[in-house]
Amino acid sequence: MKTAFIYLAIVNAIDLFVTLAGLELGFIREANPIMKSLYEWTPVAFMGVKLMFSVLLLCMVFLIPLKTTKILKGVTFSACILYTFVMVLHSTWIFHATN
Repeated sequence: MKTAFIYLAIVNAIDLFVTLAGLELGFIREANPIMKSLYEWTPVAFMGVKLMFSVLLLCMVFLIPLKTTKILKGVTFSACILYTFVMVLHSTWIFHATN
């Protein structure tokens, strides 16, 4: 479980920079309405919320003992798969937009 949470924290941080680059260069649009509103308000708020999520995940690994349940495992595993897909998707869009 700890490895999955660390993975999510790292992928979230990478996604922050990939998404920010894609948004700033006009290659992608933010699909999440909450994050889109934050980005439109100020990219700093967008970055802050994304980074807080990574910090929260790392705190859960190192500071908060979690009871591993089937539900938590399932949700965490699903999040890992979905986040990996999103990262590949964003990276592919940016790659094709720059070539």
